[in-house]
Amino acid sequence: MKIIKNVLNKKDLEVLNKEFLNPFFPWYFYDFTAYEGYDNFKVKGVYEAPQLTHGFIKNGEILSPAMLQQLGPVLDNIYKNIDIQKIIRMKLNLQFPHNFKKNQIFNTPHYDDIKTPNLKIIIFYLNTCDAYTYFFKGTKVNKKIKVEENTLVCFDGTTLHAGSNPKKSPHKLCLNINYI
Repeated sequence: MKIIKNVLNKKDLEVLNKEFLNPFFPWYFYDFTAYEGYDNFKVKGVYEAPQLTHGFIKNGEILSPAMLQQLGPVLDNIYKNIDIQKIIRMKLNLQFPHNFKKNQIFNTPHYDDIKTPNLKIIIFYLNTCDAYTYFFKGTKVNKKIKVEENTLVCFDGTTLHAGSNPKKSPHKLCLNINYI
């Protein structure tokens, strides 16, 4: 696992946040954080909450050509120092505070895609909030990383992981990239 802080310059980060948080950005509603049918795990502490997403690339195919054309140069700066042969999936997630019940800690642990050999994952946090990304060894939390603005987390696609919603912060905004 690699964690890189201060990935973008201040101007590029502002450009992305301004675009993604503008009231006309095309968000799509999902009742869940981990797609059904994926390799998800139900373990103690799990909850599901709705989120908004925007898919840029899915299964290697561009879903949002206008957005990628407009923001591509800035997005490229996020992963410019990472050896990427092909982006399999790129999506943006927007999560809001959730009314947690006792002992609810994280969203459904999952693998993004176990069918693609040599898959790697990048999570890029666009804001700081009181949420975490959890990483598992077996079904136990092995590590948790606080959501901090302008931080990139790169890890192997065979790593079971889960996000979480903020409790008090107004939102959590992160970019998820699957690549080989």
